[in-house]
Amino acid sequence: MNHNTTLTTTSRERLLALAKRLREQSAPSLINPETQTIAEDIKDAIAPDTLTETSSASERVLNTSLPECPKGQIFDKYGNPITLNDKQNQFVELSVSGQSCVLIGAAGTGKTTCQQAVTTGLITSGKAGILQSLGHKHLQTGTPGIVICAYTRRAVANIRRNMPLDLQNNCITIHKLLEYAPVYYEVMDPETGDMKNKMCFEPSRGPGNPLPSTIRVIIFEESSMLGTELYEEVIAACPHNVQLIFLGDIQQLPPVFGPAILGFKLLELPVVELTEVYRQALESPIISLAHRILSAKPIPVGEYKDWNIPDKMTIRPWKKKIDALNALLTTGTVFKTFADEGIYDPEEDIILIPFNKSFGTDELNKIIANHLAKKRGETTYQIIAGFFKIYLSPGDKVLYDKEDATILKIETNPAYTGAQPIHPSKTLDYWGHDPVIQDIEDMDGGDPMDFLLAQTANAAKDGEERVRKCSHIITLQMNDSDTEVIIDTAGDVNSLLLGYALTVHKSQGSEWRKVFFVCHQSHATMLQRELLYTAVTRAREELYIICEPETFTNGILSQRVKGNTLEEKAEFFKGKAKDRLEKLS
Repeated sequence: MNHNTTLTTTSRERLLALAKRLREQSAPSLINPETQTIAEDIKDAIAPDTLTETSSASERVLNTSLPECPKGQIFDKYGNPITLNDKQNQFVELSVSGQSCVLIGAAGTGKTTCQQAVTTGLITSGKAGILQSLGHKHLQTGTPGIVICAYTRRAVANIRRNMPLDLQNNCITIHKLLEYAPVYYEVMDPETGDMKNKMCFEPSRGPGNPLPSTIRVIIFEESSMLGTELYEEVIAACPHNVQLIFLGDIQQLPPVFGPAILGFKLLELPVVELTEVYRQALESPIISLAHRILSAKPIPVGEYKDWNIPDKMTIRPWKKKIDALNALLTTGTVFKTFADEGIYDPEEDIILIPFNKSFGTDELNKIIANHLAKKRGETTYQIIAGFFKIYLSPGDKVLYDKEDATILKIETNPAYTGAQPIHPSKTLDYWGHDPVIQDIEDMDGGDPMDFLLAQTANAAKDGEERVRKCSHIITLQMNDSDTEVIIDTAGDVNSLLLGYALTVHKSQGSEWRKVFFVCHQSHATMLQRELLYTAVTRAREELYIICEPETFTNGILSQRVKGNTLEEKAEFFKGKAKDRLEKLS
């Protein structure tokens, strides 16, 4: 397979010459002795096994200075010329030299461009080799020995758009890289002594079944989302020598579970920080606002109107202070109108809110889904999943296993023997009310507590299996493939989330055509600079903000990751590393 189809002869020769020069140089010559190092200061904050015996303090320096890359151009997947700035050239050289390293940068600084150059350089220099999948389910033999992975499928889909064809199959989620699979086992109920079936997802790849040794390079995209535990699973599955490259934005939110590995890698590996924002990027009001947030510069209320640019950005403050319930109802009404007028397209756009509960995604999703189902003329089903009731319709946009999907159909489950759901209806809403049937509570089993008690009694009488099955069989169409998924258990159905509105945390690593970000004073505890920045940068074409000016301003002034310079941020993560060691000891 020809891996150089997107390169001109000049570009290929330049990269080959660069690779040869790097191979001939010794490691110490790559380091500027005048560069300030903090490595010696943080030795005690890093687990002993994270530092190799051969790594010197100078080799772990931040802002590593390398010989200047010969000026020239490389080409993207479409054959368009790419001109790199000095920092980008620096990182390409560092990567092609075979060193594990870190690239950080805010939105608009060219991380994607730099990654394209790195993969091209690795392939052209021969450092990538040729991959032999050796039975790996998701990797393809004959492709370059580079794996580009991210935490979510949405992030992977965004990465694939910028990769040549022979690398697109090597862009996968970290869970697919480790071949996560369901594992079934039995545990004893301590109260009854009965054995119960349990299921969890565990990696198939590990020390006993390592990843193919022909993987030469693993690139972690959106590594601010990668937690330390999942990263350690990847390392355990890589007994062979593999180059690790981390790309990320430390200004974004940390993973939902545990600390991000990116912060710790700032302390261990050479780091290049992209600080130059491309002029083309700054022409976008979205990127300009993102960097204003990072600079802790709130927009004066009187200047909000100056940021309202048709088809690019709209900032609308609340006209008056209202409580969370009324804010939720008002927001629901706004988005029903937006959907009717075509301003909001549920297939292409997303609504972001800091919370799940109260004025959060749970209720707003119901409001929007209920409106759209009635607009489609769909039947709404009450679905009993174990001890809970939910309401869904064919055509609903949902998240299943963190991925986008659409409900194709809902059918009665003949294997279900629990309490009977009420009859499906086009007038039934997503809260269990049906205006056509006046006495809905009598049909619905009365008080919710009565329902819970009845389901508990069923479970005690006939065993767990009675309520393990869901009242309906739901067929899903996964949006990123032609795959249809059928779910019929209470656990799977309860993992379904309506996908019209997401928390900002769940949005990381993804982009949408248009983003609607809503924040209210009830969200104040969550509003920090990193959350606002993350929300703003999810928008690819247009950003719409509904906010309370005071709350929005306070969020901009509140910072999770302390420090403005790279060294200051490293000091912040140094403290986090010490805390981590104390917890592990």
